[in-house]
This record gives sequence, C-alpha cells and structure tokens, in this order.
Amino acid sequence: MATLRPAIQLERVRGVVIETVIYSSQIAGVPMQFQWRRFEEFDCDELYAVLALRQNILVVEQSSSYPDLDFVDQVADHLLVTNNGTLIGYARSHAPLSGRAYASFGRVVVALEYRRAGLGKELVRRLIAHLAEGSCLDVLISAQLYLEDFYAHFGFTRDGEPYQDVGVPHVNMRLRLNAPS
Repeated sequence: MATLRPAIQLERVRGVVIETVIYSSQIAGVPMQFQWRRFEEFDCDELYAVLALRQNILVVEQSSSYPDLDFVDQVADHLLVTNNGTLIGYARSHAPLSGRAYASFGRVVVALEYRRAGLGKELVRRLIAHLAEGSCLDVLISAQLYLEDFYAHFGFTRDGEPYQDVGVPHVNMRLRLNAPS
C-alpha cells in the first residue's frame, strides 16, 4: 500500500498563481508524485513527455499503429506519475462524452522499468476514486483482453464479447460506482 504525503506547490498559470496539491508516495520503495492536470494546464514539455510515453508503450512496444490523438485529451483529466521529475506513469479519465451515459478512463501506461511494483493498480485505484467524485455512476472501459482479470479485481465486469481493436484483442468492461450518500 502506498503512503501518501500531500505537498502544496504554487504555480503560475496564465498569470494567476494557483495551488496544486501533489500527492507524494512510495510504491515498492520508489518515491513518486501523483498529479492531476487538465489539458490547458500542461506546459509543452509535460505534454510532450505524456505523448512520448503513450506512443512508446501503446504504439511501439505493443506493435499497434492506432490514432492515439483522438481529441479526447482536451476534455479529460490527466493523472501523471513522476519520479524525480521523470514521467513514469500516466492515465486519463473523463466524464460522459456527448451522447454517452458513462464515464471512462484509458491510456493507462507505466514505464517498463517501473512495472510489477503496483503502480498500475495505484493508477486505476486513483482513476476510480476520481470518477466517483463526479455524478456519473457508470464507468465503461475498453480493456485489452489480457488485462480482464486485472480490472475484475477492481469490480469491473465484462460487457459484451471480445473484439479486435487495431489488431489487439479488447473487451468492454463496466463498473457501477456507488451512489453518493
């Protein structure tokens, strides 16, 4: 289990000083900082690092050429995980998009040298908690088929039959969030 330490960081965004809470923790002895960002809050270097990490894992490593830039980034919340200023993990989540009754998350990636330390589980745990803060009770994800058991651990259930998405077997999975009390 990760131990969390909030740290307050002052940032200047469009000339306005804002407070950003960065949660620092250690997973398997590795110090990590978790930070939520909106698209407009990215600086050029952060955005480039996110896109490079996603491309390296989802396109190059998995030998799957697909259009990663899908115009969802602009409406999503982005969770960045850094270690000593280096991006080592990332995921994005979003409230229901136009015409849909469910929230979703995706693009969950962990740098190769940080895998098997629980960082993927921590990312998903934080994504679910973040989406639970909103008003939508349904979360629907498109999971790579080999990760079906991983997501089932969080309460996701299969929603339909497996399918091919740009050459990679996927399955839709759904999670019903608890209604706020």
